[in-house]
Amino acid sequence: MIRNNLYLFLLFLGLFSTACEPEKLERGKEMAVEAERHKVKRITQEDMEKQSLLAGDTIVGLVEGAFLQLAESQPKEQALFVAEPDKLPTVSSILKRYNATLERKTFGSPAEAQQYFASETGSFNQKSPKTQVKLNVAQQTFEYQKPLLIRRRNCASCDEPSLLDFSARTLEQLRVPSALGKPDGFEEGQLRGAWLISFPRPKVIEQITLKTKPSRRGRGGLFGKKPDSTAQKP
Repeated sequence: MIRNNLYLFLLFLGLFSTACEPEKLERGKEMAVEAERHKVKRITQEDMEKQSLLAGDTIVGLVEGAFLQLAESQPKEQALFVAEPDKLPTVSSILKRYNATLERKTFGSPAEAQQYFASETGSFNQKSPKTQVKLNVAQQTFEYQKPLLIRRRNCASCDEPSLLDFSARTLEQLRVPSALGKPDGFEEGQLRGAWLISFPRPKVIEQITLKTKPSRRGRGGLFGKKPDSTAQKP
């Protein structure tokens, strides 16, 4: 009798301890790592300024690169991009992503340029002002500003004119004479205007957030063996 009672007691104790054992979550560690990877980090104003600067430099680089090609090949069907650089497909795509606006400001004289940049930067003690990004608190936009300069054509065998004026509005005005050959010509590095791009603050934050979330695609990439973890199984 005592032996039976002892057996029942041990059996009950075993069942009780099993019931009290916490259930182990499947993929618990993987889920915790995934949650940490996708946690939105604190975004500072410096982060937003850097993102706006990067996007602005990319846009201006694409525009000026396209102008260099247009100056060499002169495809008439694409001449409209000189007047409207924001219509370039790659540039337009980036502008839409940020809901940004691109403007090209042109100065009529060196004195006008000096006055403009002095009012923007507080001083003008150098030939070429630096690229900068400032927060417009009232509009909640980041204002990108880069000097628009006379550039030299990337062509060692080109005849005059060998300079490009990116402030030009037509394909014919894009190539300009050098001051080396004509008194009224232009000089390389001469300040002609400014590239101005306005980035809405919420869109800048959105792009930073997307960039800081690592891809959930398998390490093998598009051609790897590991499937995309977000893909739905058939």
